[in-house]
Amino acid sequence: MSFFTELKRRNVFRMGIAYVVVAWVLLQAIDFGLDIISAPNWVMQVFFLAGVVGLPLVLIFAWIFEMTPEGIKFESQVDRNQSVTHNTGHKLDRTIITFLAFAVVLLLAERFMTGEDTSSPPAVVSVEEATVTNDQAGNSLRSVAVLPFVNMSSDPEQEYFSDGLSEELLNRLAQNNQLRVAARTSSFQFKGQNLDISDIGRQLKVDHVLEGSVRKSSNRLRVTAQLIQVDSGYHLWSDTYEREINDIFAIQDDIALAITSALEAELGTATTSTEAHPTDNLEAYQLYLRARYLLAKRGEANMLRANELFEQAVKLDPTFSKAWSGLAYNYSLLPSYGTTVSTQQAWAQVKVAGDNAIRFDHANAEAYAAMARINPHDDFKTISSMFDKAYELAPNNADVVNFYADFMAIIGDFKAAERLEQKAIELDPLAAVHYSDMAFVLFPLGRLEEGLNFGRTSAGLEPDSVTRADPLVIGLIVNGQYDEAIKTIRHFEQQSVSEIDTISWWWCMLYYHQGNEQKLREKVAERIQNLDSGSNDYNYTQTAFFTSWLDGTDAALILLEKANEINEFILIWPEYFFLPEDISDDPDWLAFWQQPRLAELMDIRRRNKTQDHIGWWKERK
Repeated sequence: MSFFTELKRRNVFRMGIAYVVVAWVLLQAIDFGLDIISAPNWVMQVFFLAGVVGLPLVLIFAWIFEMTPEGIKFESQVDRNQSVTHNTGHKLDRTIITFLAFAVVLLLAERFMTGEDTSSPPAVVSVEEATVTNDQAGNSLRSVAVLPFVNMSSDPEQEYFSDGLSEELLNRLAQNNQLRVAARTSSFQFKGQNLDISDIGRQLKVDHVLEGSVRKSSNRLRVTAQLIQVDSGYHLWSDTYEREINDIFAIQDDIALAITSALEAELGTATTSTEAHPTDNLEAYQLYLRARYLLAKRGEANMLRANELFEQAVKLDPTFSKAWSGLAYNYSLLPSYGTTVSTQQAWAQVKVAGDNAIRFDHANAEAYAAMARINPHDDFKTISSMFDKAYELAPNNADVVNFYADFMAIIGDFKAAERLEQKAIELDPLAAVHYSDMAFVLFPLGRLEEGLNFGRTSAGLEPDSVTRADPLVIGLIVNGQYDEAIKTIRHFEQQSVSEIDTISWWWCMLYYHQGNEQKLREKVAERIQNLDSGSNDYNYTQTAFFTSWLDGTDAALILLEKANEINEFILIWPEYFFLPEDISDDPDWLAFWQQPRLAELMDIRRRNKTQDHIGWWKERK
């Protein structure tokens, strides 16, 4: 009898197959349980190694021993005429078939079941109260939202890594012009929420959702991702990646390509190229992800710490363009979130970081947008070309689109500003900033009720934010709904001690529109006294606006000169002093607006002007 025939007779092959099938099913069950308790990677690795080691032991056992009616005996002790290996073989066949059936059920469950809890209501405010709806937005494109990947690591401090991986995937997919990708602000609204995929898709107005999890343990990564069709819940694609952390960029490439391939039939074509890896320095990349995590949280303290991390990243890899542009972008926003960094100081940092980002990657849209946003020195033609370049490189980046819209409003091209803000809303439907900015595009044009609708949505999406309540309060005031405006102002006055400039601005606007000169004078005097003392809790531009109405342009010029000296960004916002001649023909007043850059801006606004009255200014009765 040949050795092969003897292996068959002793059921060694059957035993090996049965062992592999049973072990696979058990490992799947164990893996599921370990995910629930967030066990570290090494636990699963121990079970897997135990399974591998067990296979040769089982094969040796099947060769040496035989199952008999009296129990397990050495094969050499069993009479061949009384051997029951044939019956044992049939039992093993049934075991194999049974566990194969379990395996098929597990695979089907993983592929077709989403497992979301549909009992929890949405935790975010619907955007449907906005005047302009987005239901038909992007119908010509396939759309996808990247939800924040769940951090399955035992260390909650690894949250930055799972968030960072999600954001990097989102950015890669956004480069595909055949995809409309929901922006980070909206997608990350659902972090920690266990909502139905169809509900998420409806709120984000997308037809596909990518979700997943990340487990990071030492230098090992386990990334699971799945692409789900919103209307059917069908899993178009899913996969799990077990890699060394050094392979993080390869994992990102694989997932991005897999998604575009899965959508190929709907898109008509698929993107097959991958972008160059941003850095070869893994430590620099992890610092970059930590910085992005803090930047997304906003707040002065978080953003200052983010600057430190970005700077550490570029110190480790001076050619890391994305870290340079992240630093530039962070600095461009920082003056709006506190007083530690002035606009002048921020610009100096933005200029250096932005230039470096573009030097190492000419296609870095974020760098162009950051440099254009907070640029107090270049002429407006140069700034416009920077925005054009950023938009050309990243037309589906909600931040780029939003910054571009702000610029269009500043130069008085309100039609373009409205179109761009609407696109930003389509890309990022749950981000309050876009509804807030849209309101302030409409207010200067006298479209007050429309602006108030957007203001209500802005405040509804971030109910605790003074900044996002700004268009609501102003909208109530300019629409004559004073009682509700006063109630809202007093609510935030009691809740916030750090937003005194905005709250003071609200009271000034209320008294200005009511024509209550005495109350307005008291508030303006309070602002001027604070500025004279060097506290700088208030801005000069808004103070100058009300001063010009109360006491004439001569009194306002003192404040405006100071605003121009420190490059106060709000000075060039269109709602205050859109065109100087609309307020006064005084020679000194007009001469102020003939200074470099201001004169250029006024000329651009005159060319773009489409109606007689723009802004808050009104004649005194």
